[in-house]
Amino acid sequence: MQKARVNGHIVIAGPDAPKVAVCPCCGWVVEIRKRRRADGQVTYFWRHKEGGEDGCSLRYHPDAG
Repeated sequence: MQKARVNGHIVIAGPDAPKVAVCPCCGWVVEIRKRRRADGQVTYFWRHKEGGEDGCSLRYHPDAG
């Protein structure tokens, strides 16, 4: 997911984002992760910590409708 909550505010995943935040859907703790794409660019995203809340996908995207 690209967005998470930190101190009640939505934060977009990026290099300056905090290492830990809260899922806006289920309230479970998420951690910042990064991945290098095939073209060499680095992308950032939030991922639920292992053992996350039931019913909220590990890759939940809050903007998906």
